[in-house]
Amino acid sequence: MIDPLRAHDPDAGYYRITAERPFNYLQLDPDHTIRVVWQALPVTCPMCGADTGLTLVMERAAQPVVEVLCPARHEWPEHLIDPGHFKAWADMRWTTPNWDMYWILEAGFGEEPLPSIDLVEEVPKAARIVTKFLVREAKKRVRRQVRRRVRKVRKKALNVAYSPVAALIRTAWAVQADIPQETPAPAEKKGEQVPGPKIPSFAKYRAAYGMPAPAKGPACLVCKDKGRIVAPGLDITCTECAGPAAAALAAAERKAARARAGGRAAAGERAGSRGRRRPPAPDGPGPTAPAPAG
Repeated sequence: MIDPLRAHDPDAGYYRITAERPFNYLQLDPDHTIRVVWQALPVTCPMCGADTGLTLVMERAAQPVVEVLCPARHEWPEHLIDPGHFKAWADMRWTTPNWDMYWILEAGFGEEPLPSIDLVEEVPKAARIVTKFLVREAKKRVRRQVRRRVRKVRKKALNVAYSPVAALIRTAWAVQADIPQETPAPAEKKGEQVPGPKIPSFAKYRAAYGMPAPAKGPACLVCKDKGRIVAPGLDITCTECAGPAAAALAAAERKAARARAGGRAAAGERAGSRGRRRPPAPDGPGPTAPAPAG
């Protein structure tokens, strides 16, 4: 009697397997007497003829045969199934496989494999299913966007249409509650800030107090704009900067570029000369130079 509550436990010697597809056992072909040929025949219920959904049970220590239970609850001992074949097939499926018994799989013992996929028929069918799904999702996305935009436009139209009514209701409530109508100050409007005192920069304070401008430090803090790192027993080229010669060459290039840029340097020179004041001329005629002797 098969226990319906006992689970498959190959380590304890209890094998319980339910085959959804037909289960085949091996039998010698009687037509071949010299060469050994195995036939794979399906296990069927002797009462109802069912060959699918069979439950096969074998307990290694208790029973030497395989018990079979069909979906109609018909149970019988199947002597056609070799217990060694069944145990090897179960070990290959669930635990450590026995490669010496691998030939039973090639002969066809065990549950029949899934039927091969017909690509000519299944691929177009799968493509149609995927296409329908993608088209349905695209339509949902378009409807969602259209509904969102229609909802925004409808809400805006309702706000514009009911704004006079809302203003009238607010005015009526204010008049009934004797609340004076106050106009908000310009500084209290949304997005505006109260203008505060303008704080001058530090350069303005320095110019007002006559403080000298801070001296500009070296551009390279490693070599102090010398181009080389010199120390007792060390004299190498600085790799952090290009050196004073390269800095002078870059300054000359910038000056030449300004000169080539359409007279900007000339305009700068005129502005600089305009900034320098000339000494005032005396009121009367100046002293004349003495005449040369002779």
